[in-house]
Amino acid sequence: MSLLADATIRASIVLLIGLLLRAALRRRSSALRHAVLAAAIVAAPFVGFLGRLLPAVTLPAADAAPMATAAIAPGRAHAVATRADSATAAVGLDTRSVPASGAGRPLWPAVAVAAVAIWGMGAVFASTILLGAAIRLRRVAAQGVEVDDPRWRRALEAASHDAGVARPVRLLVTPDAALLATWGWLRPRILIPAGALEWSDERIQTVLAHEIAHVRRGDWMLQSFAEGLRALLWWNPAAWIACRALRDDCELACDDAVLRSGVGATAYAEHLLKIAHGARRPTWSAAVVMPMARRSTLERRIVAMLNPDLDRRAPTRLALMGTAAALLLLLLPVAVLRGAQSGRQPLEGVIYDTTGGVLPGVTVTLDAETAKVQTTTDPSGRFRFDGVGPGQHALHVAQPGFRALRQPIQLQKDADWSLAVTLQVGELKETVTVSQRRPASITPLADGSAGPKPVRVGGNIRAPRKTHNVNPTYPTRMVEAGLEGQISVEAVIGADGRVVRARALTVKAHPELAQAAVDAVQQWRFEPTLLNGAPVDVVMTVTVNFSLE
Repeated sequence: MSLLADATIRASIVLLIGLLLRAALRRRSSALRHAVLAAAIVAAPFVGFLGRLLPAVTLPAADAAPMATAAIAPGRAHAVATRADSATAAVGLDTRSVPASGAGRPLWPAVAVAAVAIWGMGAVFASTILLGAAIRLRRVAAQGVEVDDPRWRRALEAASHDAGVARPVRLLVTPDAALLATWGWLRPRILIPAGALEWSDERIQTVLAHEIAHVRRGDWMLQSFAEGLRALLWWNPAAWIACRALRDDCELACDDAVLRSGVGATAYAEHLLKIAHGARRPTWSAAVVMPMARRSTLERRIVAMLNPDLDRRAPTRLALMGTAAALLLLLLPVAVLRGAQSGRQPLEGVIYDTTGGVLPGVTVTLDAETAKVQTTTDPSGRFRFDGVGPGQHALHVAQPGFRALRQPIQLQKDADWSLAVTLQVGELKETVTVSQRRPASITPLADGSAGPKPVRVGGNIRAPRKTHNVNPTYPTRMVEAGLEGQISVEAVIGADGRVVRARALTVKAHPELAQAAVDAVQQWRFEPTLLNGAPVDVVMTVTVNFSLE
């Protein structure tokens, strides 16, 4: 599972936990419910990454059936490709893109890319709307004028003092008749419509008590964070529900703060109704501001403020610490638990050649810790081993004409159980024996000579038919000297069947023997070697034995 998907799933679980805790605290104050839900929303995007730092706890899983062999049904996908000369032999596989052609083309990477693209477009769209609203609000606020009305200034100072807000709060009047809201965190601003300058002292005090409560609680910052998370999790209903619940709880919590300040519930409800009635147009979205009188929540708020039995107390520090501890205990398992990727599951894959074509009938052997099983690829080049457990294994692949592959594989993540293997073309081998009758007397050479060198043997392949042969000639001086030798020649047969390059690999034999072998091999001609109908260059190892009878 990718890091992004893992973090998304864990964030969704945390949001659900926060919503469940909020529901369990329905008889407690709105401020406490808001604090719990806000903590869950803030923790949601970080829980997945926190789990990477903490020790993982793996959940047990039931093992699948014992290891067996079977053919993969058509249409199954594979994930990664390997090759025999992998530079990452430490992990057993070298990941690269799988050829797009062929019956074994992977399906899940395309689905994953499409899913990420859809998610990305939705996230960009939602973020663009959020950013556009913020830019529009900034423009409106820039047109605002600082309120210098003595009544408003005195009421603002009194509300800030009573709420314990020490930082300065700007009071701006804007031309928007529907905008009555708090905006900003480090430099908070209370935006009021132009008609508000004529309000009564009682309404001014009530409005400022509500808005200063938002400033003291830091509601704008929390709500902005929640809206940003919702933009990323736009597809998740839990994110939408959590954002709406957070907005509702913060308004109810601020209403409770106003009522605790001494404002009567009936008078407060009347002020809210008149303010909402004065807003002819729909109010601004709570995604960028904290509007005081949103019509969508007005009825619920008035019912709540007129209910004398509700808990309106501000949560104590002890209550907040206890709730935070309980939330932490619930979130830690979400962070550290890992899905059971340790159970047995099918190990499957596709065998390709270097042109991207699939190879049927290839022998594939899996050397597991407790057993060795073998299967062959089906007509689509696919193989499958059922019930393979995690750990270190070895994969053996053999096919005439290709280099034999033996690779260690480490099975840990789900993707490790899906493979694609590319076989490399092997080497040709031919042995030529050149014999002469041993002379009655031996004439030593002045320069001396060395003995033969062991032959380097490459992979075997069915040799292409030779169309023109030239036998090596035993040099006369070597015969007279009684020298024998075994010469290994590496020859590259081009796509046209000609020997484009030949060189002696033996360094201890006499140079005349080596040159005689190379001269003969360079004159050979072959039919082109075909791989999937296309001529390819191949390497041939020729062993020439010079012997005296």
